[in-house]
Amino acid sequence: HVGEILVTVSLFGLFIGKRSKLLWSLVISMALSVLIVQGLKHAVDAPRPPAILTVDEIHVIVPAFRTLRSPDPAIDYTQLIDARPDTAAAWRNIQSDPDSPEARYWVPRMGGVVTKEQFGIAFAQETLELERGTYRGIYRPSARSFPSGHTATIACALTLVMLHFRKRKWAWGLALAALAVGGSRIVVGVHWPLDVAVGGLIGWAGAVVGTWISHRTPIASTPMGHRVISLLPGLAALVLLVRKPVYPDIALFEIIVGVAGLLLAATGLWRLSRKS
Repeated sequence: HVGEILVTVSLFGLFIGKRSKLLWSLVISMALSVLIVQGLKHAVDAPRPPAILTVDEIHVIVPAFRTLRSPDPAIDYTQLIDARPDTAAAWRNIQSDPDSPEARYWVPRMGGVVTKEQFGIAFAQETLELERGTYRGIYRPSARSFPSGHTATIACALTLVMLHFRKRKWAWGLALAALAVGGSRIVVGVHWPLDVAVGGLIGWAGAVVGTWISHRTPIASTPMGHRVISLLPGLAALVLLVRKPVYPDIALFEIIVGVAGLLLAATGLWRLSRKS
């Protein structure tokens, strides 16, 4: 989650009042990375691993396993499946081919009990939970896997640090940190290795191009531009604190980063005001 853009930008409050050009490069680089990543995500719309791999081919750490609810006796689940052409066709595929996309998707949700009634129960539960926004199932289908935005963000941020400080002894440590974030996206099952590799390349390229542009657009050198850019890490930290956590499991982590980000921003802005 260190590669989540609000987390990353919040921590750049450390450079307020010290490295205005670094913050201006951050703005440009992150904008470029986000545009490229989101453009590719929508253009390619690739499925994530849990949407394709079967239950015995992937182990996802978060979110937690879903539990099947007791069936509603007032609902005829077999009729529910027959009432819709798409679900009826899916059931035929589940019966005829255990390797079909429908079988690979639905059998784990059916608890391994391959009956039409169980299919109806799983379908009804998933539909209801998706409508309510309460579905946290481990096999939730999702798309827009390519490329990894988290990897692009962390690679962009760490490349910027390298480019602006030019400390060769930091290179291996920063590279390993980026690899750790990218690798974790594979470990938790939300990205393929190719997603992470391309995301890292986009982040690196975004940092290089963003730094080049920032040195040719002296907005950060003006007093007003410097002040506006210096507000961004604090704003990111504030949003991190007030928004609903992406994953409830790491809500405390987001609070810690948000508070730390606000303290860093406040210290940097105070230092900046003294210079003025």
